[in-house]
Amino acid sequence: MHGVLMGEPPSAPTTCTILWSTQSGRAKACARRTARLLRSRGVSIFGRPNETDPYGCAFDTFGSSNFLSFSATVADAADTSARLSHQRQLLVAFVSTTGDAEQCDTIRNTWLALLRKSLPSTTFSNLQFALFALGDRAYGPTAFCAAGRKLAARLVQLGARPYCVVGYGDDGTPNGGVFADLDEWLTSELLPTFVDIRRAHAADTSIYLPEPVYHVKAHICSTVEEVEDADHELQGEMYRQSYDDYFASQCPATAYRYDGKGIESDPQTPPNPPLLGRVTQNERITSDDWVQDTRHIAIRVEKVSGRTQSHISPSSLPYHAGDIATILPTNSTESVERFLKVLPKKIGSMADMHLQISALPGRPTPWPTHCTLRGLLTFCADINSLPEREDLRALAPYCNQLHPAGSDHRDKLISLSETKEVALYGDYILREKRSWIDVLFDFDSIRHEGASLSLEHLLMLLPPIMPRHFSIASSPSKYLLEKGTRAEEYFALELCVAVVKGISPRGRSYVGLCSGFLSQSQLSNSVRLWVRPGSFGRLPLTPTSIPTNVRYFEAPVMCIGAGTGVAPLRSIIMEREAIRLKIVERNNLSGVNEENDKSQISDNILVFGCRKRSSDFYYEEEWGALSARGRLRLLTAFSRDQYYKMYVQRVAQEADNGALIARHILERGGAVYIAGGARMAHCVKEEIVECLAKVLHGGEKDAKAVLRKLAKAGKFSIEAWN
Repeated sequence: MHGVLMGEPPSAPTTCTILWSTQSGRAKACARRTARLLRSRGVSIFGRPNETDPYGCAFDTFGSSNFLSFSATVADAADTSARLSHQRQLLVAFVSTTGDAEQCDTIRNTWLALLRKSLPSTTFSNLQFALFALGDRAYGPTAFCAAGRKLAARLVQLGARPYCVVGYGDDGTPNGGVFADLDEWLTSELLPTFVDIRRAHAADTSIYLPEPVYHVKAHICSTVEEVEDADHELQGEMYRQSYDDYFASQCPATAYRYDGKGIESDPQTPPNPPLLGRVTQNERITSDDWVQDTRHIAIRVEKVSGRTQSHISPSSLPYHAGDIATILPTNSTESVERFLKVLPKKIGSMADMHLQISALPGRPTPWPTHCTLRGLLTFCADINSLPEREDLRALAPYCNQLHPAGSDHRDKLISLSETKEVALYGDYILREKRSWIDVLFDFDSIRHEGASLSLEHLLMLLPPIMPRHFSIASSPSKYLLEKGTRAEEYFALELCVAVVKGISPRGRSYVGLCSGFLSQSQLSNSVRLWVRPGSFGRLPLTPTSIPTNVRYFEAPVMCIGAGTGVAPLRSIIMEREAIRLKIVERNNLSGVNEENDKSQISDNILVFGCRKRSSDFYYEEEWGALSARGRLRLLTAFSRDQYYKMYVQRVAQEADNGALIARHILERGGAVYIAGGARMAHCVKEEIVECLAKVLHGGEKDAKAVLRKLAKAGKFSIEAWN
């Protein structure tokens, strides 16, 4: 572990608290598996204070104040403070890294609390922790698992001691990614400290039918209109409030809150309902014969979904350049029908009955409290997701032993969840993209007559739909210029969406839930979304004191990206162009000649890469028009248009005989923004460091120091993904 030393050999505790921070749900999945294995060794699992939990909870759900008084909290929750007064408490943490080596939204408040300089070095003197960090080596050694490494180091600074070595999960690990690394860490580091591994294995292979944590009352609706279809269900008096509350519960922690004065982002305020948008444009921007279907999608956002009306002041921006739209997709009618057919008949027959769902006392429910099963499967349950290994294990008890293959099905599901069969899980689920629908179809003993799977159990098994995040590709200032005083009625945003679809090695077709949902949306179709800050929030927009035809801002900007990474870069460039038009109008500069002045350098530089100019050169006409007016310097890299590969990092490095990057940053005080795939972003950053190192006295050390200074000022940022 980097910078953290191991403590004394630990004595195995009988209780532990499991916390996670996650953006996509993988850290939570790791926690779920770990909790089951620890429980099989007699360990009690706690999450929320004073409450046992199946597999813990998120850091911010636990609460920053509770976390800072962690030892006392755990002692109280276990109700064994006297017995544990001389023992260290154990925290098992799973920490994902997001963005440019940043902490996830689900730990944001806790992390800020931990950074307080006033905290004494003995804050966690009675705490031991076992930490598993999740990341991707494609982001480079500095960013790999950075959030987890930072948290571990800070806990040590505040007096906590490592219980075992920190584990590192890499997305790129064969046959399972971070989950393969998790199994290695569990079996070699964490679990052996609790009990003999042979005894643990024997306990671990047992399966049982769990007690339901939900109670469902079902009855036929009194009026047919209320269940005419899933969309109509949302409007019924019986269901509206319940769905509003459910949608609000999916709100990202950093989502903007809209009011009459503008926008704000305050994680302390309650979750807000999603904005309700309508699709106004859905256009394919790749050639018809190209393998990738990429869409330019425009959404007109009219109001907050549900019971709350919201307005935007005409004098304020509805969002900022480089912000992110968080979309809440829905399942198609076809996939819902397929899912209903693979359920036991006793459940499928309840599709359009009114359901009243409640949880055990003290336990929250992630589902609407009033809905139909069809509505829940359409708007709430992620039936198209790939089941985790723990999901397959949880399905095993429901295989009916009266079915000819019931015993084999049960054993197969257990095997698919085991560490030793990680390759089998990779072949069956990951490579073949088998969803919940496919698994239930294959293991038909689960729906055999007399099956033990009930609706209550089904609600325990299914995961909720996670919102998906897309960089906004449009300029908010441009929108205000075009709409003027009508801005209070609605606002618009645009997305650049690559549709995830393909054919598995064995010929199974698949499509991504959200990208498929957006690509198939017809004009006027509704979209639920939130807007939250992106990575480029401190974009240089300050104008110069004396604008010229090629220099309107104090700092020029270089944008480097590939593929759909162009989305936030388009937002940046278009926003600066909209601000420039305001400057021209305000200073009565309409007569300024805007023809390209070859003797000077544009305020905006775009280095864009794709595979072929004729197939996936996104927004080519827009870039050409800006270049023709001298408002943009465009450098391109088309990797398949010549016999050798050409990528954006090489184009940027070779421009102006290798001097462009150093001049832009060191001489002109320019900003650099990088967006796209993780490997590309890492390579670009390495090229920038190399270019700066050649001209700085201290070489690579000074080059990295320059980038750190730029990043602190908001003038160097990366938005990367896989």
